[in-house]
Amino acid sequence: MPKPAIFIPGFPASELHDKNTGAKLFPPNPLDLLNPARKKALLDKLSIVPDDVVAGPPIDATIRVLKPAAQSLFDILRKHYGYDDTTLIPIGWDWRQSIASADTVARIKKALDTLSPDKDGKVIAILHSTGGLVFRAFLEEEPDYLACFEQVLTFGIPWCGTLEALHAVDKGASIAIGPIPLLSASDSKRILQNAQAAYDLFPRCPDMNLFISNGVSTTPIDDQSWIPSDAGHDFMRTLAANAHPRFPRDFDDLPVTSVCGWGGDTWPVCTNAGGTLTFPAPDNDAGDGTVNFASASWLTGADVRQMPVPIGAYADEGLIPQVHAQLWMPKVVRQLFNQVLLDSAREPFVAAAADKDQYIDPQAGKVRIRISAVDAEGQPLPNAVLRFLNGPHPISQPFAGARMNFDMPRGAFQQQPAPNMRRMEIKISWDGGGPVTIPLLIMTA
Repeated sequence: MPKPAIFIPGFPASELHDKNTGAKLFPPNPLDLLNPARKKALLDKLSIVPDDVVAGPPIDATIRVLKPAAQSLFDILRKHYGYDDTTLIPIGWDWRQSIASADTVARIKKALDTLSPDKDGKVIAILHSTGGLVFRAFLEEEPDYLACFEQVLTFGIPWCGTLEALHAVDKGASIAIGPIPLLSASDSKRILQNAQAAYDLFPRCPDMNLFISNGVSTTPIDDQSWIPSDAGHDFMRTLAANAHPRFPRDFDDLPVTSVCGWGGDTWPVCTNAGGTLTFPAPDNDAGDGTVNFASASWLTGADVRQMPVPIGAYADEGLIPQVHAQLWMPKVVRQLFNQVLLDSAREPFVAAAADKDQYIDPQAGKVRIRISAVDAEGQPLPNAVLRFLNGPHPISQPFAGARMNFDMPRGAFQQQPAPNMRRMEIKISWDGGGPVTIPLLIMTA
């Protein structure tokens, strides 16, 4: 029988329901949005945080912009680890409220009272994105429930905030399911500007240089000059003032395996000049597509290990890059699942993926390869070396740190497994271990 587990999704990755009828309000039904009166009523309900709207389960299907995809995680847990509804409890939460809202705390307590009535220390917390902050806020409110947990497995947690939330509040973003439009950028902006959890997610560490206001590195909570000064925006100042305090960086209470991605289009910085926020072009190396790597890897603790996972095209994944929403999808991550859920022996973690844009661009002279090479505790492998053949020539490249970007000449991909593909292998070795052989593929047309 698998270890009991809870799953807490990110923001805004839980359904919202009408408390009286049970009808799903979010994600909205496209038919409701075609009727102007029904659309207005829906936006009013989602924006004002009335008592007759309650959280439903985590959203299980991928939605462009919002990007939750819990179903793929549930599939992994059920297929490979034997989970069912009695051993895995997903906890939806009302993302319009604080990450520490009484309702959310009560939902987590209820799940733990079911899975661990004796607080026997056997529960695994599986957390995605803002779900990590919800978890820490819960432990602040209910420290006695710490005894329920054995380990924590996290994916892309914005431990020190994310610019994605600030961008959503300031600019909005159109929301769609596949090709079906749901909400315009102005519609989503109205909803998210009224969501307390969005402000709880703003960058909170000035030393990360994510938010530069009038030439000074600060945070959008400490410097609110970006919020319009008119009385109509007083509600935003109130929400910013009520943002949950930054959590301590140290977390020594539980073993944490923290999966941190880089290689997805992520805002590298936001600048405020005279009240106008500017976001430069997203940077592939800044983070996982939503959370900056520096924020995802910020947590420290006696038994916290940061496991960097490259985002890009994996040769054994059907060349489908996964970003923040599905950091658990690459098969190499199954190694970490095994260690947490099955008590498999901890061992070095080595992974590599081709840049999600360059691997399909036949005009690119080089393809960036993102490689992680860490020991069982997330520390850089000693004297790690990358080796490969460029034609007949053997090439060696030493590592510097736990992760490396290497711009591979496109001509090094000489094997042809299919008419429109080229393949090569790299080898990673280190003092006392390896080599680990990793295949890489690119598209030629």
